[in-house]
Amino acid sequence: MLIAAFGNAYNDICDLPADRVNRPERVLVRGDIDMVLALRIAGWCLALGLMTAAYAYVNALILAVTVSTVLFVYDRDLKSQPLVGNAAVAAICGATVAYGAIAGPGWNRQVLVLMVSAFSLTLVRELYKDIQDIEGDVAMGARTFPILFGERRSALVSLLPLAFTVTWVLYRIFSSVPDWTGAYVVGVALVAGLLWTAFRSVSSKGPAQWGRRAREVKIWIVLGVVWVLVWRFRQG
Repeated sequence: MLIAAFGNAYNDICDLPADRVNRPERVLVRGDIDMVLALRIAGWCLALGLMTAAYAYVNALILAVTVSTVLFVYDRDLKSQPLVGNAAVAAICGATVAYGAIAGPGWNRQVLVLMVSAFSLTLVRELYKDIQDIEGDVAMGARTFPILFGERRSALVSLLPLAFTVTWVLYRIFSSVPDWTGAYVVGVALVAGLLWTAFRSVSSKGPAQWGRRAREVKIWIVLGVVWVLVWRFRQG
């Protein structure tokens, strides 16, 4: 959480030119806090996050340092690159699953599939956010995928990771005996939500609608976590 807070704070600092167009309500844009204080907040979050990881176990520290480095490079350089920046954020989200695997019994096929699913949905959300932020990203000279190839192609590309996630959830649902309780119902709701967002993304236009699609994907990510937890509880 502290490493993520560092990433968010430093991202707001690096994104200030674009946020003046896309996010005029943010505190740095409004001048509620100055740049020096923002840098201090980011630095303290990074330091406390790394110290906490070091206190836990060595592997957690290694992963925390790796994630922090990727966040730093992303905020400074990768964010403006087509798909590369999106993939970096998606990989960081997938790494949260790795934290649990390190602390738990270890790696298995389910952990890897969960990591890929987290990567896929985060990649979709990042693409939607890039479409939403085209105007501000152009102002800061970025070369994101939607700027280079347009909204339509970006929406079509996002269907691929969505399709993977839907396929995996359906496989998990139909590989068990339907009982219409708990994990089964949550899984069906998750698939329905993902399909709804995929369908709506094909006809979405403008920052407001793409912002709505990005928020929907965030909801489906949370619902996916709930589904996994309920499924594990179901298995005993």
